[in-house]
Amino acid sequence: MNGHLKRIYLFLFFSVCLGSLLAQPLSDSTSRLPLPSEHGFWGISVRDVSTGVELGSLNSALSFTPASVQKLLTTAAAFSFLGPDFCFKTRFFLSKSGNDTYLVVDGGWDPTLGSTLFKGHFPSDLMKALSSFLAVHRVDSLAGMYVLPHPTSTDIIPDGWPWVDLGNYYGAPISKLSYNQNKIDLTFCSEAPGSSVTLISVNPPQSDVEWKHEVTADSKNLGDRVFIYGGPQQLLREAKGGLPPFRKEFTVKGSVAQPQNSALEQLRLGLWAKGIKGLYELGVAPQEMDLDSNSAAFIWKSPPLSALCSYINHYSHNIMAEHMLVAIGQGNYASGLEAVRTWLAQLQNNPSLFYDDGSGLSRSNGISPALLTLYLSRFSQEPWAKDWMAGIPVSGESGTLINFSSPGLKSKFQGKSGTLSQVKAYAGFLKAKSGRTLSVAVFVNRLPTSAPSPKPILLKTLEEIQRQY
Repeated sequence: MNGHLKRIYLFLFFSVCLGSLLAQPLSDSTSRLPLPSEHGFWGISVRDVSTGVELGSLNSALSFTPASVQKLLTTAAAFSFLGPDFCFKTRFFLSKSGNDTYLVVDGGWDPTLGSTLFKGHFPSDLMKALSSFLAVHRVDSLAGMYVLPHPTSTDIIPDGWPWVDLGNYYGAPISKLSYNQNKIDLTFCSEAPGSSVTLISVNPPQSDVEWKHEVTADSKNLGDRVFIYGGPQQLLREAKGGLPPFRKEFTVKGSVAQPQNSALEQLRLGLWAKGIKGLYELGVAPQEMDLDSNSAAFIWKSPPLSALCSYINHYSHNIMAEHMLVAIGQGNYASGLEAVRTWLAQLQNNPSLFYDDGSGLSRSNGISPALLTLYLSRFSQEPWAKDWMAGIPVSGESGTLINFSSPGLKSKFQGKSGTLSQVKAYAGFLKAKSGRTLSVAVFVNRLPTSAPSPKPILLKTLEEIQRQY
């Protein structure tokens, strides 16, 4: 029996009042005892990073849904396959047809194109650079703008993503040509509790999309409780749920129905604002369009991978994580997914691993706490470890861990949180009181919606591990 984790187990037992909990201690690393409870199913692994030895465990060999903790695996794979200086590249070409000049876009799977996430890469920066490129070639009018087709597909949704997530901003599709994270803003006006709200604007406009909604004003001010339904290319979108009452404006984020078309439209509006005339034709480039080696070209680069992975882990950015798999697969999402699976299996093959997307939104993902802490320990020894770890949030200081208020954990834990319905998880690196560095994973799955938030006890568990080891 491991004495340190026995004390953690007792804390879990009494704090959550697990009346039906099996009264058994936290096991040593060889035990695989279940812990059924109306308050969820718990898994813990604590590992010494320097030796790789698991120091203590609870259900650590069983597979758990990791939620956004999955992003630690994806960003580590991105560093291993692509390197910290990798950039996504979007190419713009000029093509002539008779007296007409066209702008042709070769999408580069860049999840940051047209976004305001990174200084120097704002839409205004892109438009300034693009209009300068046109000015150099004495182009002040374009007949139209076309996008080069992808040989297999343009928009991708991982197989395991739930239908309820697809229309929302965090379920935006992966696209060869994305713009502003394939995100839209729906602005509503609400009145008295129980009344239907009014949809007053959609930005950017989606000209071909029909909107229906069953959104009402809540009797209590519970914030945004709206879900948007609709997958890629589905032009009928539905919004359902509730919003606070008596709001002149309340904005809900969703995902665009046609990312490629929306991107072209926003590029056109940006160029019009820069004085470029025309641009009446938008669509997929016809096969006969001439793009020879002499075509004038402009290349727009994303921020480097190190900055992107830092943003992914600090703000749990789904679409950016998924585009990393496309980059790893050299333009093919399925190939990237398989490459990461193979890479992880080569590090340590284990039946508990189910790597089915890059972000953790899929509930078909699975990994055991013991395998995750083993991976984290091995990642920390890689040549790219310093760059990768520099982009992981620190407790009480940054990202999704900024609100860790416990003095015992402040600046001591560097890791990632994961949250889905019935799922809460933390994993990363913990500086123990003894001075040694631990890789730690603490999961709770199958948590009933009626149960209290597991976050306080998860944090207390991390505190206890920090103190005891």
